Amino acid sequence: MKKLIIAAALGTLLMAPQVFAQAGNFRGFSAGLTLNVAETKTEDVFKGVSKSATDTDNNIALQLQYNMALNDVFVLGLGGTANLGDLKAGKIGTSQIKEKEAYSLYVAPGYAFNNNWLGYGKLSYLNANLDNGGGGSVKFDEGYGYGLGLQVLFTKNWFGQAEYMINQYADRTPSAGETVKLKSGIYALTAGYKF
Repeated sequence: MKKLIIAAALGTLLMAPQVFAQAGNFRGFSAGLTLNVAETKTEDVFKGVSKSATDTDNNIALQLQYNMALNDVFVLGLGGTANLGDLKAGKIGTSQIKEKEAYSLYVAPGYAFNNNWLGYGKLSYLNANLDNGGGGSVKFDEGYGYGLGLQVLFTKNWFGQAEYMINQYADRTPSAGETVKLKSGIYALTAGYKF
């Protein structure tokens, strides 16, 4: 029995640095390019009459993030994204509506399953402009997003990431009797480098 306890203790000691490395492998600053595929719904309610449209589009975004290892398996990520292109948000009448100049700030708590795989949740603050196609725009500066993702380290520095986010913006009233709503679901694939 004594030999079994000693062997278990030695095994634990030998594995401890590797276990600590799980979260430590994801620690640090990273940058990535993201391909977003978004299904965006816009709704315009004017004096009780509702018009809505949905569109699917894609764009590229820049992601910057800093991860902290909280212990051997838990990671806390803080970061931001900035869209490098517009997203179509539906067509109402003859006007093509677009989501423009969108960015997010987020917190992403994660769990390192092993040295290379990290699962995470994400909660985001969102900001975007909605161009109505006729020269007017509505500023959506009070949005939130939530979702789940998975990150895998291919090498010590290179990683890939897949996530799904639901983005919901606060309703806006650009004119008396009018309410504009904006919501989207986004699949995102990221290729990045951890410094």
